[in-house]
Amino acid sequence: MGGNKLFLSAGDNLLIERVLSRIMPWFQETLVAVGPDDLESLERLLAPVRDRLPVRIVVDSEPGKGPLEGLAVSLAAIRTGWAFVIGCDMPLVQEAVMRVLWNARTPESQAVCARLGGFLEPLHAFYSASCLQAVRKALATGERRIKSFFGGVSLTVVEEEAFRSLPGYRRSFSGVNTPGELLRLLNPRLP
Repeated sequence: MGGNKLFLSAGDNLLIERVLSRIMPWFQETLVAVGPDDLESLERLLAPVRDRLPVRIVVDSEPGKGPLEGLAVSLAAIRTGWAFVIGCDMPLVQEAVMRVLWNARTPESQAVCARLGGFLEPLHAFYSASCLQAVRKALATGERRIKSFFGGVSLTVVEEEAFRSLPGYRRSFSGVNTPGELLRLLNPRLP
């Protein structure tokens, strides 16, 4: 997209506002993890909608470590035992898809992640606070990818077949990665 998707506009709103508006009704609290350089700008941009979107912003302890660092600071900050993690560019998230993931948990589960088309979807998944130690261990070895710590936790993988009865389930996992995808989001009638 040629820039930080955290500040991507979608019509009159930021794309993240669409994501937040969609997920906030389903959770007790909502956190947004950002790098230190993004904090002031995001605070300023969200100020006019804070009454409607009362999010808590957490800041990466070590900038430049990518989404894994964001997961670490989020897991350290949550007040509940579990967190649903989603990318700021995924505004079509569906409650029914999240419920399938949530209901797949077992007593041993520490992370619950879908596999679509043979690929894990770590930025549309549930993580237990108990993952924090494995996340920090992966960060200490220089890892930045979220999937890098999966071998150190009890991962529950939800196969694509579990979602097939949900119309349009793949949209829930879709991120906006190109200007064309953003245009189609703003105007769903485009091919």
